[in-house]
Amino acid sequence: MSALATSWLLWGAAAQAQVTAEPSAIVFPDPGKFARGLYTEGEVGAVAFFGPAGADIAPGFAIGTRVGFDLFRWLAVQAHFLGSTHSIRGDSPQAGQLLQTYQAIAEGKLTLRFGQTSLFAEGGAGLERLSTNVLYTLMLERYRVGFTAGGGGGFDYHSLSRHFSVGLRGDFFWLREISGSRDLMVTTYLRYTF
Repeated sequence: MSALATSWLLWGAAAQAQVTAEPSAIVFPDPGKFARGLYTEGEVGAVAFFGPAGADIAPGFAIGTRVGFDLFRWLAVQAHFLGSTHSIRGDSPQAGQLLQTYQAIAEGKLTLRFGQTSLFAEGGAGLERLSTNVLYTLMLERYRVGFTAGGGGGFDYHSLSRHFSVGLRGDFFWLREISGSRDLMVTTYLRYTF
């Protein structure tokens, strides 16, 4: 019996593994499985003024948030809230004084996706408010609350998590009540989609 088992083992074909490559440690997500719907964004960056106010208001630090909803993979609506702090420059008596601007804007957003990355354009209109009337003394503002409109775009990179992405954006807004001046916002953000 043992002779039969030995001959059977000796005559058997050699086993061969079917490994063609080592498994990859990096797992790329399926963009179709990224979370969609309600999202929030937190942003930090800078705001600079152009036009009549540009000579008197220094660029300042900005912090903001967005709350939005993806209607489709390519279209979203969002509410944008941003505050920034600036100082008055020049040699006027107001030089060195601080002022804050606050903006609340309703926006639409169009997105073009390429796997984990996307490009987007956004725009809308809303209200801006100044924390002080110092610009009135410089004859740059009529009212502390006014209309603003504009838009911009940016770049978004989605992480390996289905909920998180980061991005960079730039927006250009017209400020009616600050002598028709404009402001440029450049911010980086973290987005969480529920």
